[in-house]
Amino acid sequence: MKIVDTVMDSRNCSLEIPQRRDVTLDIAKALCIILMVVGHSGCPDYLHRFIYMFHMPCFFFISGWLLSDKYATDLKTGLLKKVKGYYKPFIKWELIFLLCHNLFAWLHIYNDSYPLRDIPLKAVRIFTMTGGEQLLGGFWFLISIFWASVAALLFVALLHRRKCLTIFNIWGGVILTLLLAMTEEYIPIELPVQFGSKTILATAFYMTGYACKRMKLNFDKSPLIGLFLLALPAIAALFTTLSMSTTGTKIMVFYPHALSGAMGTLILSSWLSRQTAVRNQLLKIGRKTLYILTFHFLAFKLVSYVYIQLVGRPIVELVQFPVLQDTTNWLWVIYTIIGIGVPVGIWEVVNRISVEGKVLVRS
Repeated sequence: MKIVDTVMDSRNCSLEIPQRRDVTLDIAKALCIILMVVGHSGCPDYLHRFIYMFHMPCFFFISGWLLSDKYATDLKTGLLKKVKGYYKPFIKWELIFLLCHNLFAWLHIYNDSYPLRDIPLKAVRIFTMTGGEQLLGGFWFLISIFWASVAALLFVALLHRRKCLTIFNIWGGVILTLLLAMTEEYIPIELPVQFGSKTILATAFYMTGYACKRMKLNFDKSPLIGLFLLALPAIAALFTTLSMSTTGTKIMVFYPHALSGAMGTLILSSWLSRQTAVRNQLLKIGRKTLYILTFHFLAFKLVSYVYIQLVGRPIVELVQFPVLQDTTNWLWVIYTIIGIGVPVGIWEVVNRISVEGKVLVRS
């Protein structure tokens, strides 16, 4: 079975999923991207804390799971794969949104427009992954996953070259990475955003996924086990706030809760892969995660605009990010539906145009 070693492919906007094991991962990505949109939608505080306990670590875990062993001996190809899968779409969409910034400002989506003299510097920051557009705020994930995958790939290649690529040493790398993340805030110099605690934590979860794959972990278990594992972050969310932004010694509390939630998500995904009533819908979402990541904040603006028009609020409030403040309690549900539905719809339209264009060219 061919395993594709990237979570967000720039052509398919996701994993290719030819067989059940891949389907399980694709459904897990669908669940996580839905949770991401919910987390950005202004949902209730408890739900927000619960989601942030594990949804992004699960993405990093899946990416590590899909790291192909062949890149341990073919490092150049592996690195080029990461550039194509993560760096290239980051640059592409950031530049497009940068060029659209002043249009968005005219539409009251942003407060200020950019002077033309500032555009080159902002483009440089995009190419160095040190800056980006507000509407692509979720692209911190692409920054972290790119550098995490590069670091993990170099580590795996080093272990292979020294003939010590063992489960023990891989887990040793996970522990060292967690310790580095815990001590990062005590380093006297401020690290660039690409190498901050989020990226270090991302590397730990990435390598955890790779280690679990090497251990041949099986997610085909009772969904009750999945719910039990998800109960750990659910209970913790009642008492504390933990996320990829966690620093210091609290990381040692965050890591097991995040891992438990990720495992629970994958076990439930394995079960859902056999439920035909929802399977295909989740696969549609799971295969378009990049488009949802890219366009969900812009889709939110559609909801905000309609709400502003309906209740007669000032149009300048459209700049509120990511959603309008002081609204009805249920509006986050609408934000979630539109934040998923519009990007998926955009993908369907673009894909259809592309297919029809190829047919016309051939004819």
